[in-house]
Amino acid sequence: MLDKNSFAFIWHAFWLALAETFTDKNSVLPGLILLAGGTQTDIGTLTTIMIGVPLIAQILFATVLLKKQFKKKYLLFGIYLRVIAFLGVALSIIFLNDFSPRLFILIIFLWMALFSISGAYAGISYNDLLGKSIEGKHRKKFFVVKQFVSSIGILISAFVLKELLNNYSYPVNYKYAFTLAGILLFIGSLGYYFVKENPTKLTGAVISFKDILKSIPSHLKENKNLKYLIIISNLIGLTITITPFYIAYAKKIFVFNNNMISTFVLYQIIGMIISNLLWHKLLRKINYKGMIKISVLLYSTIPFTAMFLSNLDSVKIFSLIFILVGSAISANKIAIDGAFIEISNDSNRVLYTGIFGSLNIISVIFPLIISYFITKFSYSTVFIIFPLLTLTAYYFAAKLNCPADNKEII
Repeated sequence: MLDKNSFAFIWHAFWLALAETFTDKNSVLPGLILLAGGTQTDIGTLTTIMIGVPLIAQILFATVLLKKQFKKKYLLFGIYLRVIAFLGVALSIIFLNDFSPRLFILIIFLWMALFSISGAYAGISYNDLLGKSIEGKHRKKFFVVKQFVSSIGILISAFVLKELLNNYSYPVNYKYAFTLAGILLFIGSLGYYFVKENPTKLTGAVISFKDILKSIPSHLKENKNLKYLIIISNLIGLTITITPFYIAYAKKIFVFNNNMISTFVLYQIIGMIISNLLWHKLLRKINYKGMIKISVLLYSTIPFTAMFLSNLDSVKIFSLIFILVGSAISANKIAIDGAFIEISNDSNRVLYTGIFGSLNIISVIFPLIISYFITKFSYSTVFIIFPLLTLTAYYFAAKLNCPADNKEII
């Protein structure tokens, strides 16, 4: 299985996992914002930038990349912009004392916006390159192996991050974390230089952004799997966007410090690794549709569990919630990514990526809505209503018909 192409993707996954742990959007970044004096509204804004913005940007970049036969150079360009964003945050932290708290938070938002937008640009090229490089019969195994290797990378970096956060004071620890993230992501990009890319077969005339928008209804009508996957992703997104707010919730209940953040990250990674061993076994039996159902159930359970554990008045016990978070992240990554690759093909994958991203509107608007609900009502309101809505995704998962679900893993 590990030819040059698949090895390049595994290589990148490992180093990306190392890098992203140091800047985890569910714990480290919210922690940075809160330590800088930010509020839960700032957490909502950050979540929109990190999750929602790249999805919306995909439809714009799809117009540019749709008629490009080779995508590797565009993938590398997007990755290098992300490296610059990480190093930009580190540089901003060095000059932290020259900024007011609000200005510093705004600067972090700007760097993370660059990170997210460049990620959307790279993501379209990544999906196209991955679809062309990994044979269909190997994809199930590839996604499980990729997720497992990523988990190992995350585990290694989690211990390093814990040392950084505990042995260095704020903001020095964050400066080192983002510097390491930039260096590690750059190393991860090197594997793609060995990928032998086949040209994408282009058909028809150049399609404008306006034409793509007009074509969305017809594509959704023709490909019901794409429609169902978009609905599922939006409904799961309701509870995915809650995840960073668990940090603000913990700050409200417990004494907030660096050790708490590092513990949350470590537990999340433990959940990812342990669950990956289970997903590898289950994927043979329940396939992508089954994995999506598990993801729905996990994300629907987490907010209720958070409320229950918080009543036990122990930060150590509350930290266990992040084991479930890690398991849900792992299941959702394998399920959605795998199902999307299978319901698309080499000729429409770029277009479908743009459509999929542009219609994931939940991830764009709901982080801000969640912060409003929390301020206006309570955490309990959000933790009860949104999971119930996510549960309805189970119905659409049952209607999904993924071609690969009828194939055995090779």
